[in-house]
Amino acid sequence: MNVCGKALPPKAASLLGTNIVLLTIGVPLLLSFHSSSFAASEAPATQFAETLIRLVAIGLFCQIVFYYAELYNLQIARNIHEQLWRMLGAVGVVMLVLAIVFWAIPSLSPGRDALLGLPLASGAVLVLTRGIAVPARPVRIALIGPEFSCTSLRAGLAQYPEWNLQVVGSYRSENVSRLSSTDQLDRIIVCADAHMAENELHHLIHLKMLGIRVESAAQFLEQATGRVQLDEVDPQWFVFSKGFDNSRRKLIIKRCFDLAVANMLLVAALPVMVLLALAIAIENKGPLFYLQDRVGLHGRVFRILKFRTMVPAPANASPQWTANQDKRITRLGQIMRKFRFDELPQLINILKGEMSLVGPRPEQPYFCDLLAKEIPFYHQRHCIPPGLTGWAQVRYMYGASIEQSKRKLEFDLFYVKNLSIWLDLAIALETFKVVLVGQGAK
Repeated sequence: MNVCGKALPPKAASLLGTNIVLLTIGVPLLLSFHSSSFAASEAPATQFAETLIRLVAIGLFCQIVFYYAELYNLQIARNIHEQLWRMLGAVGVVMLVLAIVFWAIPSLSPGRDALLGLPLASGAVLVLTRGIAVPARPVRIALIGPEFSCTSLRAGLAQYPEWNLQVVGSYRSENVSRLSSTDQLDRIIVCADAHMAENELHHLIHLKMLGIRVESAAQFLEQATGRVQLDEVDPQWFVFSKGFDNSRRKLIIKRCFDLAVANMLLVAALPVMVLLALAIAIENKGPLFYLQDRVGLHGRVFRILKFRTMVPAPANASPQWTANQDKRITRLGQIMRKFRFDELPQLINILKGEMSLVGPRPEQPYFCDLLAKEIPFYHQRHCIPPGLTGWAQVRYMYGASIEQSKRKLEFDLFYVKNLSIWLDLAIALETFKVVLVGQGAK
């Protein structure tokens, strides 16, 4: 199952799909039927419909809370104690919010019986579906390629236990004939540098026809990790791989989405921005805003607008990455950076068309030139407008070195390859979660 271009582990996909169906359709139908059956109403059908609509809305709210509580993360699902505490906390948050809402607006309540049954039904769904999803036979895979590549790939796969993979062996290209259907393999993953002869390819075709999934390391890792593995791709891959369909229609839809959301956010955030401007002026002397050249769409340079979070730099200072515990950052700046408040003025850059709400974060020209010399395909990230937030921002930490910038580029290229309004919405939801906990900021 693919969600916004990223493949979910099969068990995670079934868990998510089952919970959506049960919590937004099954449980509401059951509780609505029970409430209308025992209600002394002259119009049971009307009451049934009203109760159902309210419970469906509650079910959707439950899904949002469960998502932010990481209840669909299989790494957490395999830890019984962690999962139990998160379930109790999530259900508790749902019931507390509903209690406040129905106390303030009693007419919205679906009824006492439905509210009493909701935590029991929700808890039962959470426990039973996870009991089915977690205990699963490992997916047995074989790796094909040089020893070094297989070792590196094996180490990479170990970072994603939610896929429940079991590497049964690594094989050089000339030893592919040793693989057979009796090995009970589910997948065969082929490294990019596994140069195979015609007879070896025919053996893989035979195994594939027997139902064993055969795929390249680049293909599997892209789906599993949500990033393009630069060590596994070449220019030919960019030309012939599926994706990178940044059509005019997609860009128009994206621009309309940017304008609508940026205008709403600017109006909502205006009081906060005024208070931040006053706080910056009170804390220390210097400009309220920070203007800096950044590289945008097709390499064009524009001036990005941010709240100032550092002491003013000397005029001849060289560009440098922000470090951990950077002494240039003010006390107020540390708080603003942690919760991304310093980025709010960039809503103006979005309205001007220099940036998008979602996209690769714009970098300084100095660092772009430096990174383009060290990292292949770096300039491909400039084929779409830079963003206020992005896939790399919600999936990875702040990049302050060439190696970390390479990893961030892999996430950026995944976003460019799978560009869609649905991926933008998913990133917006993830950004809200990242902002709440202050992850990745410097």
